[in-house]
Amino acid sequence: MPWPSIDVPLLRRIPWGSLRVRLTLLNSAAVLLAMLILLFAVRVGVRTALFNATEQTLLGEVREVAMSLEEYYPSSGSFVASRDLLVAELRRKAESHRDRSWFLQLLENNQDGTTTVWASDNCPEEILTEPIDEAVKEKVKRAARHRWARKLIDTIGGQKLYVRIGMPDVVIEKEVDNLTWFLLPIGIGFTLLTPLAGYWLALRATQPIAGILKTAGKLKPTKLGDRLMTRGTNDELDQLSATINRLLDQVARHVERQQQFVADAAHELRGPLAAMQNSLEVATSKNRSLDSYQGTIEEALGETRHLTKLANDLLLLAEVGNSLGSVFNEECDLGEVARQTAAMFGGTAEERSIEFTIHTSGEATVRGDERQLRQVISNLVDNALRFTPDGGRIALAVESNQAAHEAIVTVTDSGRGVEPEHLDRVFDRFFQANAARDRSDIKRGGGLGLSICRSIVERHGGRISIDSPGVGLGATVAVIVPLRLVRRKPL
Repeated sequence: MPWPSIDVPLLRRIPWGSLRVRLTLLNSAAVLLAMLILLFAVRVGVRTALFNATEQTLLGEVREVAMSLEEYYPSSGSFVASRDLLVAELRRKAESHRDRSWFLQLLENNQDGTTTVWASDNCPEEILTEPIDEAVKEKVKRAARHRWARKLIDTIGGQKLYVRIGMPDVVIEKEVDNLTWFLLPIGIGFTLLTPLAGYWLALRATQPIAGILKTAGKLKPTKLGDRLMTRGTNDELDQLSATINRLLDQVARHVERQQQFVADAAHELRGPLAAMQNSLEVATSKNRSLDSYQGTIEEALGETRHLTKLANDLLLLAEVGNSLGSVFNEECDLGEVARQTAAMFGGTAEERSIEFTIHTSGEATVRGDERQLRQVISNLVDNALRFTPDGGRIALAVESNQAAHEAIVTVTDSGRGVEPEHLDRVFDRFFQANAARDRSDIKRGGGLGLSICRSIVERHGGRISIDSPGVGLGATVAVIVPLRLVRRKPL
C-alpha cells in the first residue's frame, strides 16, 4: 500500500534559502548535537561515578564485617561461636539490603580447602564457584555482570575466613536509565524550543541586513546621496555599511567627475566649432578676395588642428584609464628619455632665449611603457615652455633614490606659477588657471596634459605633484615612479 502524499503549504512558503532560515537550522542542529553530546556525557559520567561509589561501599562493608568478627571472638571464647555470630550478622545485612539485590558469602579456608560456610539465597552460581586468590587479602572485582568485594579475615588458631559482598550491575544500570529518562524530556523540550529561539535570534541578527537591503534598493544612478545607516556598534554589519558607504562616495565622486568631464569636453569642442562656423559664415556671406579666403581657411585649419589634438588627448586618456593595473615587463631608462626630450624641445627653447638645462644622476630604470613615460615628460616640458616667458629658465632633472627605491623626475620653470587655491585642481581634466583661455598658438592647450600625466604615472604605480611659491615665481612638477626590481643571483 503506497504512502499517502501529504501537502503542507506552510512548508512550501518557508524561504529555505534565506539567511534567517539557514541560521535557524544551523543553530537548531548545533543545539541538538550539543544536547545529545551532553546527555551522553552525563550518562557515562553518572554511570562511572555510581560504579566507583558502589565498589567503595562494598569494600567498606567487608571491612566492617571483619571488624565485627574481631569484636565477636573475644566475647564468645571460640571460633565456631564467633563464626555463627558473624553468619547471623551477614543474614541481617543481606536482609537489610535486599532491595538493592546485595548478595553475601562467607568462606572458610582450612586443611580440607576452601568451602562456603554460608551464602545468601540470591548469590549467583558463578560467584559461589569463584576461586580464591589467597595471595590477595583485599580485592574488588567485576565478573559476569556483577561487582563484589572480598576480604581475608585472620583468626586465632590458624583458621581463615573470607567475606564476599556484591551486587549485580543491573541495579546501577537501572538507576542510570532512570536518570536518562528523566533528562530526556528536558532535552526534547529544549530541542523543540531551539528553532523558535534560533529564529528569533536570527531575526534580530539579520534585521540590520534588511535595512541595508531596503536602502540599497532605493539607490539610483541619478540619486547617489543616500547612505546606509550605522548603529554605532562597530560590529561586522556596521563595518559592512561603512565599507558600502565609502564605495558609494567613490561612485558618486566618479559620476560627478564624469558629468563634469562631459560638460567640459562639450565646452572645449564648442569653442573651436563656433569659431570655425563664424569664420565660414563670414567668408560665404559675400564675395571676398583670395587672401581673405586663404586667411579664413588657415584659421579654420588651426581650429581643426586643435580639435584633432583634443580628440587624440581624449583617446589617450581613455586608453590609459582602461589599462589601470597593467603589469609591465619592459624596462625604461628615464634618464635617456629625459635627454631625448630635452633634445626635441631644445630648439624651441633656444628660439625664445629660454635657458633649458638637464641633469641626470644615478640609474633611473623603471618597468613601464616607454611611449607613455615619454609622453609624461614631453607634456611637462611643453607645459613649462608654454607658461615661461622669453628669457626664462627651465630645468629638467632625473634622480634615483635607491633608499626609497624610487626614480624622481622634476621639471622646474620660472614662469607665471600657479595660484595657491588652484594647486589641488591643476591635474583635473580641462582645468586651466587662466579663465580667459588665451588662444595664441604658443599658450593654447586643451586642459588635458596634466590629467594625462597623472593617469599615466598612476598606471605605473607612481605619483605626481606640483608646487609653486606663488604667482610669477614659477612652478615645480615632480614625478615619482618605483624603480625596477633587481633579482639577485643566489650565491
